[in-house]
Amino acid sequence: MIDWDAVRNEVTQHLQALIQIDTTNPPGNETEAARYIEGVLSREGLSPIFVESEPGRGNVLSTLAGGDGEPLMLLGHTDVVAVEPEHWTHPPFSGALIDGYVWGRGALDMKNMVAAELMVFLLLKREGVPLNRDVIFAATADEEAGKGNHGPGWIIDHRPELWRARYILTEGGGHDLYVGDRRFYTCQTGQKGLCRLRLVARGTPGHGSMPHGDSAIIKLSRAVAGLEGAVLPVHVSQSVRHMVREIARHVPEAESETWLALLDEETSSHALAALRIDEELRRELGAMLRNTASLTMLQAGSKINVIPGEATAWIDGRLAPGQSQESFVEELRAFVGDEVEIEVDQFTPPLEADADSPLYATIAEVMQACDDDASLLPYLLPAGTDAKHIIPRRPETQIYGFMPYRQKPGEEEMKLIHGHDERTSVEELLFATQRLYEIVRRFSSSK
Repeated sequence: MIDWDAVRNEVTQHLQALIQIDTTNPPGNETEAARYIEGVLSREGLSPIFVESEPGRGNVLSTLAGGDGEPLMLLGHTDVVAVEPEHWTHPPFSGALIDGYVWGRGALDMKNMVAAELMVFLLLKREGVPLNRDVIFAATADEEAGKGNHGPGWIIDHRPELWRARYILTEGGGHDLYVGDRRFYTCQTGQKGLCRLRLVARGTPGHGSMPHGDSAIIKLSRAVAGLEGAVLPVHVSQSVRHMVREIARHVPEAESETWLALLDEETSSHALAALRIDEELRRELGAMLRNTASLTMLQAGSKINVIPGEATAWIDGRLAPGQSQESFVEELRAFVGDEVEIEVDQFTPPLEADADSPLYATIAEVMQACDDDASLLPYLLPAGTDAKHIIPRRPETQIYGFMPYRQKPGEEEMKLIHGHDERTSVEELLFATQRLYEIVRRFSSSK
C-alpha cells in the first residue's frame, strides 16, 4: 500500500530542489539538474545514464526493464525561461512552499511534471510492479530555446540506442477546462507546426534630406499593415474535430449545433463568435482552427539621416496539422502583397498522435474513474513541445501531453506559465502523481 502522504512530501521536495537549480535557457545549465536526478535514481538502486551534448547541457535517462510491449517514455525538460525577479512576490528560484503552493520558475513548465514522473518511476521500482514493456524516464535539456540542439534531438542523433520509445507522456495537456458546468481534461494529441519567417522589403538607400518613392520601410509598413485583422482559412485537424465533437456530446442541443458549426469553414467564424465561452478559450480555439501569424520583431535603419535600403519584419507562424511551409507562405502572400520577399527561417512540421490508441484509452479510463463528471478531450496545442524535435526523427512515435491539473476558479494557474509568480499547488502535484502512476501502472503492468 502506497503511503500517499509520504509521496506528497517527497515529490514536493524534488520539485523544490529542481526549482532551486537555475536552469534558465539560455544558457541552460541543465547538467546540475540532471546530476540531481541522477543521484536520486542511483540511491534507489537504478542505473541512470547521464549524457551531455556539451559542458553544462546535461540529460539523464533510466530504464525499468519489462516485457515485449512497445516501450513507454516519461519525458520532461529541465530548462526554464527567463524571469524578471523584481516582479515576483517570492524569489523565482527559491522553491518556496507557501500556503500550499510551491513558487518558482518551472513550477508549471515543467519541473512539476519532471518531479511527478520521477516519483512515478520510483514508485514503480519500489512497488515491484511487473511490467509488460520497458518504462523509460528521461529528463532532458534545451526545450525552451526552440532549437532542441542539446536535448531529445541531440540524443536521437548521437545516442540513438538510448531512445527506444514508441509511446511518450510529456507536457502540453492535462489541465481542466469548463464548458458551461461540464469539466473536461485536455490530453494533447497534436501540436501546431512552427514556421518562423522574415518579410524583407528592399528599396533605394539615400540621404534622409532627400525623400524618394522607393522606401524599403514604407514597403514593409504596407505589408505588415495587411496582417491587421487578417483571418486566415480554417484548417480542421483530427484533434480539433474529435475535441469539438466530444464537447458537442455534453452540451445542450442548441449549443451542440453551434459547436459543430466550428468544423465547417463557411460557418466557423460566426460559430466561434457565438459560443458561450470565456474569451481565453475563444482565442485558443481560434488558434487551433487556423494557421496563425504574429508580427514579433522589426528591423530597419541605423542612422536618423540615412534612408535604409532594406527593412525586415519577423513573423512567428504556427501551422495546423496538414499544412506546410509552402501553403503557409501562399496564405500570407494574399495579405502582405508582392512588395516583400518571404524567407523561411525555421520550420518544424505539425504533428498528431492517435486518439484511439491504447495509451489514450488508458488515460481516459483513469480520469473517468477518479472524476466521473468529467471527460477527456483530445487537444491541439497551439504552441510546441519537445515533440517537434522527436517526430521528424522518429515519426512512428505516439506523443501525448498529459499533466493533470484542476485549476482553482479565479486563479486559472495555467495563465502563469512563462509569467510572473509561477506556482503550483502541492495538492495538484500529488493529484497528478497519483493519476500518472495509475496510468503508467495500468498501461505497463503485466498483471
